[in-house]
Amino acid sequence: MRKYFVFMFILLISGCTNSVNKTEFINPIFNQPLRPLSDGNGYTYITPTSIDMRTPKDKNLVAGKGECELIENTQERITLKCKYKWIPSDGELWYADTHLKSSIPFEQKTAQQIIDIYSKTYEKYFTYYIERLLFDNCLVIKEEIINVGENQVSSISSYCVTPPNNYKSKSD
Repeated sequence: MRKYFVFMFILLISGCTNSVNKTEFINPIFNQPLRPLSDGNGYTYITPTSIDMRTPKDKNLVAGKGECELIENTQERITLKCKYKWIPSDGELWYADTHLKSSIPFEQKTAQQIIDIYSKTYEKYFTYYIERLLFDNCLVIKEEIINVGENQVSSISSYCVTPPNNYKSKSD
């Protein structure tokens, strides 16, 4: 009987540990806004339950949002499985609406593709991992995106976060 209670206690403790790991990142470095290292990306904000990507030109304009589940949560990397939706700007909707009525087939096709992109919800795996210290004020975080049901990486991006003191160079 005692073994049963010990087993149940261990099971209960491990269940509590897993629920904590699903609601917060083990490494708090992933709680920072991810600053893009290229002009083609915008800021990215991640939590264990969401992702929020901003436009490259204006970090206040949302490009896409997703509801996520934390799949992997270690000191060096995290993986989120997200249902993600692109959010169109007013200009993109205007373009699609205007050109959908065009008499030129190419413009109609392009407009329909734009509408299709924004009407779908995508399921993707977003993996973020610590790559290297670029500067004393920039720890590089790599992002790999894989569409659910596929094995190929569909996108790779690099971001910068402020490193904790233990990552900074020894020349300080």
